[in-house]
Amino acid sequence: MLSGDSKSSYGDSLPAAASLRVSIANVYRRANLAPAVLIIAGVSFLAHVLVGNNYGYFRDELYVMAMSQHPAFGYVDVPPLVPWITLIPRFLTGNALWAIHVISALVCAGTIILTGLMARLLGGAGWVQGLAALGSATALVLLAGGSTYTYDVFDTFWWALAATILIVLLRDERPQRWLLFGLVAGLGLLTKETILFWGFALVVGLLLTPQRRLLFTRWTVFGGLIAFALVLPFLLWNAANGWASVQYWAGYSQNHSSGGSPLDFVVNQILVMNPTAVLLWGAGLWYFFSKRGARYRVFGWAYLILFVLFIVIQGKSYFLAPAYPPLFAGGAMVVGQWRVRWRRWVTVYPVALAVSGALLAPAVLPVLPPAMYAHVYSPSGSSGAQQESGDVYGLPQSLADRFGWEQQVALIARVYHGLPPDEQRVACIYADNYGEAGALEQFGGRYHLPTPISGHNSFYLWGPGGCTGQVIITINVSPQAAAQGYSSVTLAATTSCAACVDFENHAPILILRQPKAPFNWARVKHYD
Repeated sequence: MLSGDSKSSYGDSLPAAASLRVSIANVYRRANLAPAVLIIAGVSFLAHVLVGNNYGYFRDELYVMAMSQHPAFGYVDVPPLVPWITLIPRFLTGNALWAIHVISALVCAGTIILTGLMARLLGGAGWVQGLAALGSATALVLLAGGSTYTYDVFDTFWWALAATILIVLLRDERPQRWLLFGLVAGLGLLTKETILFWGFALVVGLLLTPQRRLLFTRWTVFGGLIAFALVLPFLLWNAANGWASVQYWAGYSQNHSSGGSPLDFVVNQILVMNPTAVLLWGAGLWYFFSKRGARYRVFGWAYLILFVLFIVIQGKSYFLAPAYPPLFAGGAMVVGQWRVRWRRWVTVYPVALAVSGALLAPAVLPVLPPAMYAHVYSPSGSSGAQQESGDVYGLPQSLADRFGWEQQVALIARVYHGLPPDEQRVACIYADNYGEAGALEQFGGRYHLPTPISGHNSFYLWGPGGCTGQVIITINVSPQAAAQGYSSVTLAATTSCAACVDFENHAPILILRQPKAPFNWARVKHYD
């Protein structure tokens, strides 16, 4: 009986499997994507997976994983979609480092495929599609994004998908596509609010082109309603939590501004997108303002609008990164045309782009040991080099913020378990920032530590738990600040981490006793 059932079940699955293969094949044929696009995306995925376990958890990864342990319709600094997605690796693997990086690698590969698809929709043949995909695959800021499980890699994907849908809408002049655009925009808004910039730039860009007529239809309104319906729970959550996200973004420019000049912003665009790629995206900008790309000129205007806007608000250089995939697609169209005239020279360009991407990738991916990184990439070529991140190896913040977290938790655990039993029963562990608090959430169980508390962003809303404030162990709070509220302040330990960012190295771990006043949770709040 068992044998017969098994055979019947297997036999029934054959038509279903064959049907699935046919469906996938049909989708592939309709997309008419060049094999080079899938190969480039596959190589990117494999590369990210192979190096994804080399260092440790990135600061924001720890924070996102902490959010997943507090399911909600919103958080202070981000909407809820990525924390919801994080529930999958959390339940399957306990948020293993390799598991979350498989997801970010997949999403990054998806952006590469969408870039190639954009070139295909613009009319590009196989070589053109491959070049467009290579532009995204070798862009340093996108390479870095694919190696970290944060909202940025998802944000870039939604921008690229929205751009792809808009190209189809403009090509076919079918405003019904605004429904799909609204769906993607809504998912983007549930990922990160910055897609609002993209939407604003696209609307203004369309108003500056003859395609503005496609905006003034009922389908645009319906698409907007779809986006609004998706983001409505997040808005209601904010209304119920004192508009926490509004408070956060209101102070963002003051707390997170780049501090650089407009020239710095321009130079950084060239550097973070891979200097060799400037020819490609520069040609893309030209393409959208040329007669050949006039139908899709909105992407040229949108890029310029965002460029100026981010300079005015002193945005970070990576804010503009999601706007580049359409430029890569348009640029590939131009370079493909050059290839007809100067085949020998132009054919070398993709090779140069791939080689530069491979050589520069270790500067943003967790490939090299820190000491080797210092010898290869630091200005002085020695481990004594020190850059803005402050670590002794000259690692950029995107890499340095992956070191020292579990060692920090282990040190806190040593202090906690060194307390007398009566103090352990009432002791709380307070972290100054969400990276430290997230690390304590992730690793604290291994060391039998109580749930951490912090006043930073969403941790503030999660409250102090049962903390009475009688005895508090703090990480990265200065003794001078602690002495304002406690009569007894003991320096119990100091962190030591050569590769981590400067403010996590030599961070004080204090034991606070004898509070001068009742514990006031509202005083520790900081949204930044």
